[in-house]
Amino acid sequence: MPTLHNHHIGIHYEVHGTGYPVLMLHGATVTFRANYGACGWVSALNEAGFQVIGLDFRGHGKSDKPHDSAAYGTAMLASDALAVLDHLGIAQAAVVGYSMGTVVALHLLHQQCGQPQRFTRAALLATGDGLIGLGAHTFAQTMPALAPVLERTEFPQDLPRHLSAYWSFVAATGGDAVALRALALSDFPALAATEAARITVPTLVLSGENDLVLGQGPRLAAALGNGQYHEQAGADHFSIAAEDSVKTEVLRFLSSPA
Repeated sequence: MPTLHNHHIGIHYEVHGTGYPVLMLHGATVTFRANYGACGWVSALNEAGFQVIGLDFRGHGKSDKPHDSAAYGTAMLASDALAVLDHLGIAQAAVVGYSMGTVVALHLLHQQCGQPQRFTRAALLATGDGLIGLGAHTFAQTMPALAPVLERTEFPQDLPRHLSAYWSFVAATGGDAVALRALALSDFPALAATEAARITVPTLVLSGENDLVLGQGPRLAAALGNGQYHEQAGADHFSIAAEDSVKTEVLRFLSSPA
């Protein structure tokens, strides 16, 4: 079980296959395995000739789980991702983010503006315009809404599915609700649209038509310096991960010439 330490926090990571590396960043309250492995992403990418680099963000899965909100937030999670690439000696990679992983991926893309590109292509899945502060689905609004869900000791039947699902994810993965509540109350700032325009890495924004968690992202894609948008008909925030057509769209995008 490979683990590295980033600022004294143990981070679990996995490497699957060979080929051009793709760093995969999972969503809140789940794990790399639950978000990607269980839905066939790892095998699909490997079969297409890509190497998959995955990690459990701090607070999740097999990584350490601090209970202090100061240990979390976009910048801290991004540092975990970079620590994994540095540890493996990977100079360049594509990046795929899902839900919470998209705000981390966008931060990484913005960090490299004006510098040599660490990330050469990006796919942002199950996300929306809130990443650039537009609409009702910014992370400053959606993440704190998870905190009271995680405080429940029994399944919250009174809550809508797109919220109660997070309680189920924690229960299914044996998650640490205290650590995840600290995550939910940490800092996930939106990126200004003017700063998003500076990101020239080819980026696919892919949203579900029925996503009630983060909505849709056409304005996010339009704001990026080299973005394109795909909306998956009939998909919601959770079902989109299991859609074979979504995998096909992402593989097509990652494999297309720059």
